[in-house]
Amino acid sequence: MNKICVFCGNKPNKKNKEHVLPQWLLRMTGDPNRVVQFGYDYIKKKDIIFNWKNFTSPSCTKCNDKYADFEGIVSPIIDKLSKKSEITSTEAIMVLDWLDKVRIGLWINYYYLENNKAQIEPKLCIDNRLGKKDRFMQIHFLESNNKSEGLNAFGVETFAFQVNPSCFALRINNILIINGSNDFLISQNCGFPYPNKMEFTESGILSLSDWKYDRETKPEITNLKLHKGVLTIYQPIHSQLEYETNYFNDSYLIQHCINREKRIGTLFRIKNNKIQPIYDLSKKLDYESVKGLETKYIGELVSKVYKGQNIFLLNQTSDKEGVFSKIIELNKQYIDFYKKYHHKKNFA
Repeated sequence: MNKICVFCGNKPNKKNKEHVLPQWLLRMTGDPNRVVQFGYDYIKKKDIIFNWKNFTSPSCTKCNDKYADFEGIVSPIIDKLSKKSEITSTEAIMVLDWLDKVRIGLWINYYYLENNKAQIEPKLCIDNRLGKKDRFMQIHFLESNNKSEGLNAFGVETFAFQVNPSCFALRINNILIINGSNDFLISQNCGFPYPNKMEFTESGILSLSDWKYDRETKPEITNLKLHKGVLTIYQPIHSQLEYETNYFNDSYLIQHCINREKRIGTLFRIKNNKIQPIYDLSKKLDYESVKGLETKYIGELVSKVYKGQNIFLLNQTSDKEGVFSKIIELNKQYIDFYKKYHHKKNFA
């Protein structure tokens, strides 16, 4: 396999190594040299285990240096979250950008480490994917115990993720962050234009048709009922897609975009089972209380990642040869595994 820079997608210039899960995060969550388990590979019938020291991707030295400053901004925000301190909407946008970076970085990591098990030709890199498509994140505070320190990535080990790196989760000590990003993933939720039909053509171009635009909002992502989190954030983004842009002269979108020229929507949050736009991005976001029957084991929360991968894969594909049906069936095994067993098991 040809090596590409995880950031720019080109052949690395003055080759360097990028820790996609950065060194500061490894130090925050334990021994940076530790060996960790990332899940279970149902194809090879064994645990997926990596040593943090070797968990790197090739990069250009210049690209690596550029993103080092970005990591310096995000690190204190993640530290705030781990301490259950409130963050602002502007800081939430930085975390969403960082999750885009980590999600695509992990996708490229697995492409190399598992020798391109999905037999794909990678066209994504961090530069061309960060902040370019609809996205959401949901934060959960986990119960503290004698094993509260640790780091896990969920969903990154699947065939579904290799085909479409749409959804994953990070457990960082006592918090769990679920993240998803895809074309028009939550546009309908936020009252933005969206196509009812999306298909990739044989040339790999996304075909969009049967457009809807009703300016109505709804909190629940179609076919994916997330469990309640302390903070759930949506952001519609259409900047990477070429289609009729007259929509963005509409008064609703003028009001609900932070950058209308680039078609970047403002943040929306789910609170009290209602969706609310956020107009003041400098204001701190209070956390919702999650208690009683709303409280879920980590395995139940993680299972939604694999469910989301299945849903988002089907949203953009026509499965003429039954390939994606097989991938989805494999993901169902992950869903059952986390639901049944990981409600009693600590992660590390």
